[in-house]
Amino acid sequence: MKKKSFLAMGIIATLILQTPLRPVCTGSNEILPQSNRQEPIIISPIMLGSTSYNLHIKSYAIRYGNKAALLRIMDDVDRYGSQIDKNTYADNLRLYKTVSYYISKIGYVDMQAHYFRNKLNRAPNTLEELLHQNESMPIERRWKLVSLKGSLFHLQGPDGIYNLKFESPDKFCEAVYNRRGILLTEKNDPVNMGTFNYAAGIHQKNAHNKYDVNPYLKWGNDPRSPQKGQNAIQRGINAASIFYNQNISDVNAYRQKATTITPIKWIISCSQERIQPSQYL
Repeated sequence: MKKKSFLAMGIIATLILQTPLRPVCTGSNEILPQSNRQEPIIISPIMLGSTSYNLHIKSYAIRYGNKAALLRIMDDVDRYGSQIDKNTYADNLRLYKTVSYYISKIGYVDMQAHYFRNKLNRAPNTLEELLHQNESMPIERRWKLVSLKGSLFHLQGPDGIYNLKFESPDKFCEAVYNRRGILLTEKNDPVNMGTFNYAAGIHQKNAHNKYDVNPYLKWGNDPRSPQKGQNAIQRGINAASIFYNQNISDVNAYRQKATTITPIKWIISCSQERIQPSQYL
């Protein structure tokens, strides 16, 4: 009986060792055995944006393709996205550039990748926080107030023209604050919220339109957004433009006052040029 048992165990062990393996995305650096390919089982901790993580994703892309690598990053961010809030600026920048790289390699943004951008965008929770953060940073590391022309997608609805849009120093992240200084997100304003820009890491002509604007015009900012489609967005922009052109002095006075910190007085100058909606869509 013992000889038969040992023989059976040997056969089973041989079958296990000979079974081809391939990685299955689990949201960590764990690779689980399945069929079709001989691969080792690798288990190690995730650290989004670290050099070792980027090397792992690069290796994953070589084996399974750029789309699989992007899906792997999405899965990891779903599970470990809170790390982005604690990461160093360098680690997050490395993560953002890696995501943009695979977006550019794939060559398009589908609905899943479009809404995924919201999981990457990070900004101070209030306007006051952002301004004080700027106060302590060198100029090249400060968030920059975007012109009204560059903000029009984010100025819609009642009092929307008073929203203030900022761009992170690396141009990946956006922050939009309402008149009360509250950060707008998919939870409180999916129409005017700030979004993550894939094109910030893609050096191609018209990259912003291709990877950021066009997907937005098709799917809106968020699955829950009541505004989707170019026609609906155009109507919102037209209304915002009309309201601004009727209240130029008041809006610009607010923009200057709201972005002033004493004693440093970081004042943003605002143009009083009239907005033409046709410039945007």
